Amino acid sequence: MIDNIKIVAADIDMTLTSKGDGLPQVTKDAFEVLHRNGVKIGLGTGREINDKLRHQGKDWGLSFEFDFVVGMNGGMVLDHDHNDRYWETDMLSREEMKDILEYMLPLVDKYRIGVNCEGNENHNAMYIQGELLESSRRHGFEFVDCTGDVERFCERPTFKFLFRTEAEHEAEVREYFLKKYADKYQIVGTFPGTVEVMHKGIDKGSGLEKYAQWNDIVMENVIAFGDNENDDTMLEYAGWGVCLKDGAEGTKKYANALTDYDCLNGGVGHYLFDHYIAPKGLH
Repeated sequence: MIDNIKIVAADIDMTLTSKGDGLPQVTKDAFEVLHRNGVKIGLGTGREINDKLRHQGKDWGLSFEFDFVVGMNGGMVLDHDHNDRYWETDMLSREEMKDILEYMLPLVDKYRIGVNCEGNENHNAMYIQGELLESSRRHGFEFVDCTGDVERFCERPTFKFLFRTEAEHEAEVREYFLKKYADKYQIVGTFPGTVEVMHKGIDKGSGLEKYAQWNDIVMENVIAFGDNENDDTMLEYAGWGVCLKDGAEGTKKYANALTDYDCLNGGVGHYLFDHYIAPKGLH
């Protein structure tokens, strides 16, 4: 365990909260104690940094806004403490989008895979059902149905594609994608059956490292929490990486430790109290 934590970074969905739920009270309490003691608290998420994410702290009932957000799986970094210092990676061009989608379309149509864009306020989608439909309800917008219309789907650049299928089809989707694109793009899991496609070289670990460098903090003083594949690099880069006890088996291999409690029961908050706040006598 880190002797002197300077940064706490945590994934959102199924790490800090169940999808669409609030922040468990024990995690709120832990964040408040650490923040009072000068620790930077931030999010490492696959979501786009928008107005809602910029104010997520207050929305969850914290007395402060998060000091930073690593968004879009590392493709966006926001530093609230320094005049909202901000960085973002290049988007997928319309030509790249069309090439990828036309190649993936046989599997998309075969399994009626929900596909959507994320980033650049692009809400185009295909086969709006299941988890894709639930996602739109949680985030308060409606996807634009572009099923069968690749040209319309790719009408504006975006940061990434999400392919949402049944868990048993995920391996086939990955294998088919990597057969053509392994050298140029990456495909990572965020939830059983859900994978995301982005340019290579973008990940939460490098985004977190960028924020730490901006603030002259070494990664040895960073603790990170996650639960799934897109969190792997964040746990790997941090001085201490912690996976939720109910996280993916592959992600546990990148962690230094596991929480004793799951996401629903405030695993992050309990871990911070039990292994750092209480031993340090912080209040």
